Amino acid sequence: MIHQDVLMRQIRQFTKAIASLLGQSHREQPDEVLRAIDEACRAHLDGRAEDLRTLPPDALLELCRDEGQFVADAAQSMAQALQQMGEAYERQENAEEAGACFGRALLLYRHLLQTPEAPVSWQFGTTVAALSERVGALPVDDATEEALEAFRNGTN
Repeated sequence: MIHQDVLMRQIRQFTKAIASLLGQSHREQPDEVLRAIDEACRAHLDGRAEDLRTLPPDALLELCRDEGQFVADAAQSMAQALQQMGEAYERQENAEEAGACFGRALLLYRHLLQTPEAPVSWQFGTTVAALSERVGALPVDDATEEALEAFRNGTN
């Protein structure tokens, strides 16, 4: 249980760092956005931003659980970080990396929409629609595609 408590504390710190980055990211260059997200991952999650981009969908969703409950703040922070990473990769014309980020962000947002106690704003629907278009136009790894398909079919 201590391990999970530490992880949740780290994710909350990561949430604060990502919220700060979101205010700045539109002014930053893609390399700077990626560097800043990587720094936040190293400082607060003991990992790298690349780990978020390549983490299997099940493991990504599991990171957002605390004692079996889905933690909406954690999922939203990771989704926002992945979306920012995807936009940076897209500006760099790295379609595969952008697709991986957008696919995982979409998975987290869709899971948030299905979580009854999650405080979901009306903007999530717009975000999900925009990400769905991007994911449809970019390469997405098989595991993420299967997880997204399960959500579409209601078999998650």
